[in-house]
Amino acid sequence: MIALAVILFFGGFQAFGQGRIYTRKARLADFQTKTTKVVLSGDDLLDIALREEVRRRWRISPFEFCDQEDFEALKNEAAYYFLYLSQDKAGLAYMTLLKGGNDESFRSLDGKLEVVRIPFSPVKITSGREFVYISALLDIVQTFVEESLTNTAQNIFGLSFYNGNLSKAHKKKIYFVREDLDSSVPARDSVDVLAPGLIAVDNFEADSLFDSGSHDALVAFSISPAEPGRRAKCYNFIVAADTHELYYYQARSYTQTGKRGFSRSAIKSIRKEHGYKDEKRKK
Repeated sequence: MIALAVILFFGGFQAFGQGRIYTRKARLADFQTKTTKVVLSGDDLLDIALREEVRRRWRISPFEFCDQEDFEALKNEAAYYFLYLSQDKAGLAYMTLLKGGNDESFRSLDGKLEVVRIPFSPVKITSGREFVYISALLDIVQTFVEESLTNTAQNIFGLSFYNGNLSKAHKKKIYFVREDLDSSVPARDSVDVLAPGLIAVDNFEADSLFDSGSHDALVAFSISPAEPGRRAKCYNFIVAADTHELYYYQARSYTQTGKRGFSRSAIKSIRKEHGYKDEKRKK
């Protein structure tokens, strides 16, 4: 198994059995030459936002919009990539980039391939904050694809590859929405300062920082199903408000009400990694 992993991830392609085995990187090499079909959801408000943001931000391949019926008819064709919203059984929607094809196979450059899947919103009882962060999620998908074309690590570790970068932004404060703090955080509904450089705010302030593209802010947010459950997971992000660079991405089980979002231990480890430096105080 170890030898096979080395072949898959680092060896380009090698003879194996009666055919070749291609890396994910090799299978993505045609991305920029193919059209990405952006699949509309059927929700009018969401589709308006998706059209607008894709037209403004999508830069890494030709693109066209299509509906769900077109997607079902075309998804087995290797001529296209597809950006669409998928769902899991726990009640979470994901922004998913898929390479079209008949079968998922390392033996074919034209096989179906899930390139990346990033949490988007609960399927039910959404807060509407996905409309604020849709631009960032699109940029995260694009950066991931661009770097996957040249770097093997993204193809191995996925979005977790971006963890460990908080120290690079130690001069910026991190803003957490209070409702995205779990019940282990003391006084989470009223606390203002979680630690030096880690600030708790309400939805409006965090979203305003994001909308304005603040140069001095990292914004932390959490995406999870509306209800906890055995299969449910909570996904925590920290993203630069101005560049949409992803600095932190973690998933954890979400089995109890009040246990979604950033835990006390997560805040502690984020504080340690971030190492906030108050330049004004130093002077």
